[in-house]
Amino acid sequence: MACPTKRGVVLVADDDPVMRLLMLQMLGQVGLDGVEAEDGARAVALMRELRPDLILMDVDMPNMDGFAACKAIRDDAAGATVPIIMVTGGDDIEAVTNAYEAGATDFVSKPINWPILGHRVLYVLRASDAIARLRIADAQNRAVLAAIPDTFFRLNRDGVYLDYERGHDAGAGLSDSDCVGRHITEVLPREIAERLLEQMENVLATQQIRSVEYELLRGGSAQHFEARLVATGPTEVLGLVRDISERKRTEEQIRRLAYCDSLTGIPNRQAFLETLERELHRSKMGNKKFAVLFMDLDAFKRINDTLGHNVGDHLLQLVSERLRETTRPSDMVSRGDQATNLARLGGDEFTILIPDLERVEHALNVAHRVKEAMRRPFLIEGNEIFVTASIGISLFPEDGDDCNSLLKYADTAMYHAKNCGKNNAKLYSSSLTMQIMSHVKLEVGLRKALGNDELYLLYQPQFDVHSTEIVGVEALVRWRHPERGVISPTEFIPLAEETGLIVPIGEWVLRTACSQARNWQRQTRRSVRMAVNLSAKQFKDENLSQIVLSALHETGLDPRFLELELTEGTLMDDAKATLATLEQLRRIGVYLSIDDFGTGYSSMNYLKRFDVRALKIDRSFICGLPQDSENAAITRAIIAMAHGLKMVVVAEGVETGEQLVLLQQYGCDLVQGYHLGHPVPGDSIAQKLVGVVQAAG
Repeated sequence: MACPTKRGVVLVADDDPVMRLLMLQMLGQVGLDGVEAEDGARAVALMRELRPDLILMDVDMPNMDGFAACKAIRDDAAGATVPIIMVTGGDDIEAVTNAYEAGATDFVSKPINWPILGHRVLYVLRASDAIARLRIADAQNRAVLAAIPDTFFRLNRDGVYLDYERGHDAGAGLSDSDCVGRHITEVLPREIAERLLEQMENVLATQQIRSVEYELLRGGSAQHFEARLVATGPTEVLGLVRDISERKRTEEQIRRLAYCDSLTGIPNRQAFLETLERELHRSKMGNKKFAVLFMDLDAFKRINDTLGHNVGDHLLQLVSERLRETTRPSDMVSRGDQATNLARLGGDEFTILIPDLERVEHALNVAHRVKEAMRRPFLIEGNEIFVTASIGISLFPEDGDDCNSLLKYADTAMYHAKNCGKNNAKLYSSSLTMQIMSHVKLEVGLRKALGNDELYLLYQPQFDVHSTEIVGVEALVRWRHPERGVISPTEFIPLAEETGLIVPIGEWVLRTACSQARNWQRQTRRSVRMAVNLSAKQFKDENLSQIVLSALHETGLDPRFLELELTEGTLMDDAKATLATLEQLRRIGVYLSIDDFGTGYSSMNYLKRFDVRALKIDRSFICGLPQDSENAAITRAIIAMAHGLKMVVVAEGVETGEQLVLLQQYGCDLVQGYHLGHPVPGDSIAQKLVGVVQAAG
């Protein structure tokens, strides 16, 4: 069932009962309910009690006339907006004026045209309802405006404020709340005002929204604002100003996270690349030069591995602080903040941009200062830590005209500085790229060498000093490159060490040498000891013992005929761990020797505990014999010491008969070198061994 339509209530105030009756009948005919009041005072009381939708008020009434009653109703908050139609017997201007001054909404004159009055009442009610809705909408709009922090204003084309409504945010970017009628240049700084006026012209011309961001100093701190402008007519613009200081602070924090290295607080790789891009553009436009320095700490990995990553991180922080102190503003800045010209690319790699470079020596001087600053000890947790730095330098425009090339070439020069002994600074040159490319190409070839059967072994015989008979051989790996031919071990062995390829190559050498030694035994019925060099990386491999056992098992070689040679430096790198590994190898039963003895710093205490079977005197002590008296004295001392420790002595690099005779006199046990035998293929060794067997037979 539909709800009945609500009927309006009209208060009829008239001292004439007939008139009241007629009015009530008229109201009933138009669907309204009526309430009667016989005088003005009663009308005011009923208004307060009933809150009618409209009042029909006669002017001439006892106690309180219509004018006084109308004014009293308007003075009451409950009747301030109720529509009041005054009924007057006069139609003179004075009566009409008095009615409106008393607060009447409308008036009618007697005699009354009743049908017209009914429609007039309905019209006034509709108008009153519309006004009420407008009041509600206006209140809502004002509430919304009060809740919005934005400041609203209107400007005419000349830049004069037509309206201004400050938002609840007091710092809305305007310095004076009384802006209406003033020109924008009187309210805002001229530079900001001119930007707003320029955008206002664009808004009026295109009818599109434009925005302007600006900054004002308030209380010693900067506040940021955004003004959005929209055209409201051909010559007027509406503006909304919002305080965006918090947004700017958030954006700055995000920018710092994106462009700042979290560990050291200096710019990161992305920030440096953007700085480099800007400097490249500026230098091209201004025909200027600049330098890129690429710095890497030497042996930083050792600090991380031995002292821990916490110490390593602390060191990187101290390095960053020292770099900031060392690179003077005069070195760094063409304009702006010098901090953006220094960056940590990652790990222990740092870059420095030197703009407006006049002479190459200036870049070298900065590199020298940085290098010397790094040499000073760093105090961490009460310990002094010493590091050095290698620095590469590339120049614009000599070395490249794009960011990637300049950074890559500085990196290339840094690696060249490391290869030249570290703690060094080097300028890039095109020949370095050729060296790097050759190095990379050689590495690629070396990675394929094992699978392509390009590696092979030669064997250098070891002779008994007195009988000059072969008692052993040393396996020497060689590489026959498909394009370059035979490549010297001095070229590819360091590369294998650097890349870690020495481990699979060393394992191949071990298995191949063991197989060859076993074949000689079958062919010649003679057993000679096969010496194989172990690299430092191989020796530290936790699977070394298993690899040796596997090679011996697969080939069937007796462990007594396998000699493993280790350098003095390898043994002394971690003496405690060395003792454990040597013990594992001794249990297998292999023969252990120290290669290149005399070039390291062996502790006599550890040398005794290592319990190796032989020492090989480095060739650098043999080559000067017999003329070099110092080398002769060292050689005699090594032989005497080794014999005192019950060790066999092998002299490497014996190239003359005089050297052989002298070593015989010194009591050396074994020799190897070109004087008695060059490195040869396995078949040649087999023939020599067969010849010895036949001669003995």
